[in-house]
Amino acid sequence: MLINLLSLTLGRLDSKARFTLASFYLRYGFTDTGPISVDELAGCLGVPARECANALNLLVKESVLIARAESSQRAGRLKKSFRIHDDVANKLGIASLISRLLDVAPHLGVVEHLIKGPYIHATRPDVEIYAMPANTVRAEQTRAAVPNRTSLLSRSNRLLLAVLSAHADRFGVVNSLGNVELCRLTGFEQTSLKQRIKKLIEMGFIRRHVPGVASPIFAEKLKSSYVLNLNHRQITLGTDMIGFVVHECVDGGADDVRYLGDVWFDLELWRNPATKHKYSLSELSTPASVIRLFRYAPKHAIEQLEFFLSGRVSDLLAQHWEQLDVAKPGFALGIRDDISAFFRKPMRDVKDASLLDEAEVIDFLWVMTIQFARVCKVRFSRVDGLVWSSLNFRLLPSDLRLGYSCLGMLLDGGAGSGWLLREVGEHAGTTKITTEALCPAELREKAGLLTPARAKAV
Repeated sequence: MLINLLSLTLGRLDSKARFTLASFYLRYGFTDTGPISVDELAGCLGVPARECANALNLLVKESVLIARAESSQRAGRLKKSFRIHDDVANKLGIASLISRLLDVAPHLGVVEHLIKGPYIHATRPDVEIYAMPANTVRAEQTRAAVPNRTSLLSRSNRLLLAVLSAHADRFGVVNSLGNVELCRLTGFEQTSLKQRIKKLIEMGFIRRHVPGVASPIFAEKLKSSYVLNLNHRQITLGTDMIGFVVHECVDGGADDVRYLGDVWFDLELWRNPATKHKYSLSELSTPASVIRLFRYAPKHAIEQLEFFLSGRVSDLLAQHWEQLDVAKPGFALGIRDDISAFFRKPMRDVKDASLLDEAEVIDFLWVMTIQFARVCKVRFSRVDGLVWSSLNFRLLPSDLRLGYSCLGMLLDGGAGSGWLLREVGEHAGTTKITTEALCPAELREKAGLLTPARAKAV
């Protein structure tokens, strides 16, 4: 029900009111609080008193909560009782009924932890802090401690992470929320949302963010894509929730791997006015129709394509691991259809609206996807102790400029298990580690487990 509450449109609520409402639901559900002062309720919800008072006023004004004054025999502060409005309860009941027909949100525990806290530190994922901060403001013994913001993740950022987690698949991937909808669910303005996403990426709570794009290249407007870090120590409290594998190729053996990073390299080479030698289309390894299709495309448009194709690579590996070596696999025709449907037809050069060779574009991306899936199979099959044909996993896309010397994979059901494989020439050694935080940060960045600090996040 909490997942449905975080996905519900509830008037003009800001982030503080939405966080207070989520905390209220976790504490009281649909029951009445009974006579209680605002200060007492603030302590129960883990929210500062003034912030709680403002949030309650807004929630009552928007008919999300019902407040009823309570008569008191003793002098003192006025007490009220609060409960969730019947209309909201009915909406949640309907949403709950519908959600039962869909996949159950796999990260309810994460969502509850982000709301209930109470102490989630604003740290990088490899920093180990679980204790109560020294400057925490303590309330009365009958109330929960209200944390000071210093060194702690703000309640607004916790709400943002909770909403994203509520919409994430089992690997922490979110691709169903556009910025407009995310602002509506969190109460943020667009500028504030971008700043908060950037901050959460810097702290490693979000592994990767690819902004959405509306482009005449693609069949439809593409929403933002996120990969959440479900192994962040402030979320897991020490035990990784999802397994991972990092394959590192040290001796340059990955240089011959052709994927979208090379397409982006050719694009930059071709359209960069500062290049001393002006490259012609015939001098590039990427087909002319592909270059012309993406003539003015921003980097995040190529990253959206990479995100999409990496999903197809994951599907090929998960569903056809044993058959991938077949020269002309019939099952791969479905991948070609998926790639074709991803683009708007007819394909045109945006410069002069001339028609492009659609078959050249689709076949190039199709063949490249199959070849990259085969490369992944060869490299990951060298990891000792894993039977890939029986696992659920997802390939992680990494920054286009970093190349493919490191590849990362997330494993469903592999909690507390991580594997690092370092390949030097013909020698390959596998190391098993207990938590992702012990993996060197540079490897995590190259493998897509973290966004490099120098990369433009949003």
